[in-house]
Amino acid sequence: MTPRHSLAVLAFVLISSTAAADGDFSLGVEGHSRTEATDVGLPVYAGAVPFKDGDDDKSAVTLGAWAGKFGLKVAALKFRAATSTERVASFYAKELARYGDVLDCRDPAARVKPPKDSDRLSCDSHEPKAGDYEYRVGTARNFRVVSVRRDGEGARFDMARVDLRF
Repeated sequence: MTPRHSLAVLAFVLISSTAAADGDFSLGVEGHSRTEATDVGLPVYAGAVPFKDGDDDKSAVTLGAWAGKFGLKVAALKFRAATSTERVASFYAKELARYGDVLDCRDPAARVKPPKDSDRLSCDSHEPKAGDYEYRVGTARNFRVVSVRRDGEGARFDMARVDLRF
């Protein structure tokens, strides 16, 4: 089983065990590579091309699992652009701002964990490497994230939308 399949199965097991007491619910698992930028809600940087880490890799994937009102869905895409990380990062910081206040994960304040019962979004506890960028926007349960890093003379960037329902 690949890590992608493991994530979907784990989410399914966790969600279905929580929702089993509900007598009226739907149940399902989704996984495919037909993911488009519209699934994330962001445009593709001009001139960017899909990126795969290897022959067995996919440049786009959607994974989801749900049971009743509980669920998880992740849509993710990977690209490469022949331009600087700064230009790509600036483009996505502006695009993400359409959805609210953008967190810049290079800022230590963005990595402070909110209280457990808060729906406030935060970044992971690790700081992006020097010259890398990571931006997030939304809530802890429904957010978009873009990470940009140097790739030779150009930039590699990933974008995703995460939707948790519970």
